Amino acid sequence: MRKYYRMNKYLDSLDLKKIILIGLFFRIIAVIFSKGYAFSDDHFEVIEITQNLLDKLDTPFPNFPKGTIYLFSLVYPGVHYVIFAICEFFGMYNPEGKMFMARLVHGLFSLLTIYYGYRITERLSNRPNDAKIVALLLAVFWVFPFLSVRNLRELACVPPLIIGCYYALEKNLTTKYILWSAWWFTIAFVFRYQIIFIPFVIGVAWLFSKANWQKALVFGLAIGVFFMLTQGILDYSYWGNPFASIQAYVDYNSVAANIASYPNGPWHRYIGTMAGLFLAFPFILLLVGYLKTATQSHNRKVLFFASLLFFVFHSYYANKQERFIMPFLPFFIILGIIGFRDIYEQYQDKKWLRRFTKFAIVWFLILNTILLCLLSVTYTKRSRVESMNYLREKGDMTNFVVQNYESSQPEAPFYLQKRYDYYSVDTHEKMADLPNQLKLGTKIRPNYVILIGNTDLEKRKAAMKLVFPTMEHEVDIEPSIVDNLAYLMNPSHNHNETFYIYRIR
Repeated sequence: MRKYYRMNKYLDSLDLKKIILIGLFFRIIAVIFSKGYAFSDDHFEVIEITQNLLDKLDTPFPNFPKGTIYLFSLVYPGVHYVIFAICEFFGMYNPEGKMFMARLVHGLFSLLTIYYGYRITERLSNRPNDAKIVALLLAVFWVFPFLSVRNLRELACVPPLIIGCYYALEKNLTTKYILWSAWWFTIAFVFRYQIIFIPFVIGVAWLFSKANWQKALVFGLAIGVFFMLTQGILDYSYWGNPFASIQAYVDYNSVAANIASYPNGPWHRYIGTMAGLFLAFPFILLLVGYLKTATQSHNRKVLFFASLLFFVFHSYYANKQERFIMPFLPFFIILGIIGFRDIYEQYQDKKWLRRFTKFAIVWFLILNTILLCLLSVTYTKRSRVESMNYLREKGDMTNFVVQNYESSQPEAPFYLQKRYDYYSVDTHEKMADLPNQLKLGTKIRPNYVILIGNTDLEKRKAAMKLVFPTMEHEVDIEPSIVDNLAYLMNPSHNHNETFYIYRIR
């Protein structure tokens, strides 16, 4: 009980401002040190497209022929367009400088999740310290600083999603609050379509309430208007159809062959993902608390079923990428803390519950601290980015050849700061045809070669030397510790990403 008292005393000493400063500290660390990108989409579906749009390319969307409707909303790349345009206006053309600013904007924006997560918890719980615990978790949960500075739609949609919930849970629900809620839900939606399940459940709850059914109509109409004023206008101006991106997205993700090309898994895959993210034992406490809120007050029930429908949809849908459920995490934390604290207060005389809770908290504090400190300074996809930085900084490159048999899109040409129609050799057939391609002269002759991965490296190097006899080793660029760890843990899904750079004399 004394330790429980000390914990409450520590929480009493905190206020929201201090917690936000703690969250800011770790996000600034991530902004400075956590370079690169986490997944292909947060680079190729955002950054490359943004720069292509800024440079006014005829075909700005990678892998999408001219005239083909792009799958995602242009609103989120549009945000980056503004960031990059401001950078260039002030003379900052260096790709690393642009990415620093993008990480900084995202990191600062993510602080809104801490603030409004705190405010929502205040409304749902009668214990002041519940809000502080939730805010602390949103500030320092081990994946948040790292992911918050990424260009991920799944994380960028979280602040407006939480703000929308905050206004929707207002006790005195006026038209003003409904409109604010609709606006923020619309922004969250155009960032990430799947979050629509959360405002949908909130709207349905109002619709079936005698006191609020008219508010539900205003809410739905407002979302429709705000959608047309954001994504609708962009899609109409670009594609001639305000719903073009949504239609293309639904069509693409309804084709079995497209779904099969991504990681698939059983319906319970995300339960395991959540258990892993929350480090096993703490997950049990939060899960019990989360489920408890399904039987409690109206607002807790609404938030529970809204977030649960989001989770159930992703569990049902075959495509199982871990980042898809990231918008669910704040809801799981908020409701999990509130519900479990209710349970603990009711049964705290049970010795086993006190012991298990203490163990789970200590377990979480130790592991979360280690992972937080490690991940917040992790430079992911380091070799992909640094190889391009290296060639850019050399200043003498005319063109280059990339030989890579393991992955279709590893290099990040955005970091070259200049467009090169480079040679991509990703099959043995293309390797055999490379001399013919050089003779055709349709591309500038290369003076650098990049070999990616260590599989059959000597054999691949010998084959390349037959084409470029004067090829000499320049430098090896290694992936980060986390990239290497991912490769060691799952080599069938992750590839070795060492970049071997050679210069053609």
